[in-house]
Amino acid sequence: MTTRRFPRRRLAGFSIVELVIAMLVGAILLRLAAPSFANWIANQRVRSTAEALLHGLNVARSEALRRNARVLFRMPGANGGESAWQVCQVVQGGFGCDGAVPVIQVRDGGEESGNARVGATNDVALVAPGAFAGALSAGAGVPAAVMFDGRGRLVNAIGWANTLRMDVRDNTMSTSDERRLVVAVSASGGARMCDPLAGAGNPRAC
Repeated sequence: MTTRRFPRRRLAGFSIVELVIAMLVGAILLRLAAPSFANWIANQRVRSTAEALLHGLNVARSEALRRNARVLFRMPGANGGESAWQVCQVVQGGFGCDGAVPVIQVRDGGEESGNARVGATNDVALVAPGAFAGALSAGAGVPAAVMFDGRGRLVNAIGWANTLRMDVRDNTMSTSDERRLVVAVSASGGARMCDPLAGAGNPRAC
């Protein structure tokens, strides 16, 4: 009885040399991409911080309308302008929070987004068209506060100045890599977030 021998099939796969070369190429590509990815993460944190500020301002305005009372958005701006904030109802006839009324909403320092920091101003000239190209320094103009009346408009009273603009930035980044965002408040009380680097005609442009 004869035994039939079948030819051995060589299994396809990678040699150790090929595997090492592939790993080296991957490591080089990862090293080249790492700075860009880190910048992207930092700029996403800037965006999330700006969105949080915009949310707080919108909450304050809507609550002022709902309660038909003055409501305050305030940001202590500790540690060089971190973005913690509080929304509260204002004491009758005053400018501070009413201790007898529960605080409406809080974003504490524990929610701080990385190195994102805020600079603020109440200068009307710095919210004019063309004024957004110049960045506000992180920590400038804080503590910051915006007060809304029962109609959802900014309170205009002697002894009170509303913050009209807040720049969110990351000072650990170079100017060319940083994607600064601005949150601006109009005299009618409307708040919006804009990008000072966006081109003309872009709906996100300042």
